[in-house]
Amino acid sequence: MSVDDLEFERIVLENERLIHYHIRSLHINDATGDFFAIGLEALWRAYDSYDPDVGKFSTYLSWKVRNALIDEIRKDARRLQHQSFLLQTQTTLSNLMSEDVIVDQYLWDQVKENLNINQWKWIYYFIIHDLSVGQIASLEKVSKDTVKNWGRQARKKLRLILNKQTTFQL
Repeated sequence: MSVDDLEFERIVLENERLIHYHIRSLHINDATGDFFAIGLEALWRAYDSYDPDVGKFSTYLSWKVRNALIDEIRKDARRLQHQSFLLQTQTTLSNLMSEDVIVDQYLWDQVKENLNINQWKWIYYFIIHDLSVGQIASLEKVSKDTVKNWGRQARKKLRLILNKQTTFQL
């Protein structure tokens, strides 16, 4: 060990209580020891950058340790605020993207009666669950063109049904 290392160890032993004092005075719960490590780093920086012409080392050290701890508190607060914002945004997006509930089961049952199985699969996956043609094709193990054909046929039948109902009601 060099002379500087021995001297720094002596300074750490002398000023360990100062770090704990500032941790307690700032009401920091330091269960993991992270803030104490930050205090030690601040002590090292103070030891490394101290200029005896400016003032007493103890005053300079106290100032460095306290400000390093306050800086870390601010960083933690900013980090928590950012995480909270991200969580809120993620929750909002997941609520927007959540599966729509089939509100009118009677309507969907009527639609299903007029379609064949594959056309209903297209309605169910594409309209109700908002899946892409490619996703439906991979789920059903068919080509994309087949799924597109299901959609064309389903739309055609739905138009016919809708036209019959609107002309009948007029």
